[in-house]
Amino acid sequence: MLDRLADKVDGLADRMESLTDRIENIASIAESNARVIQALANVAAEAREERQQLFQRMDQQQSNIEGLRIETRRIIDILLNQRNQDDNPTA
Repeated sequence: MLDRLADKVDGLADRMESLTDRIENIASIAESNARVIQALANVAAEAREERQQLFQRMDQQQSNIEGLRIETRRIIDILLNQRNQDDNPTA
């Protein structure tokens, strides 16, 4: 009877050791996952910041393009007026 009880206690001790090892393994995986999640969050934040900077650059370039368009139109108007004056000097 004591032998059977001792065997059961030994079996339970072995099972506890196995479960402890599994818990430690799961904890290690959880820590690894947490590091990966943090790294992904950092990458996502960097991507958002880069995207925002790109949008700002695009806005600036669009403003520059609009300014160039206006300036080009002004130059064309000046040239057309000069041509009209050259073609029709009495006007």
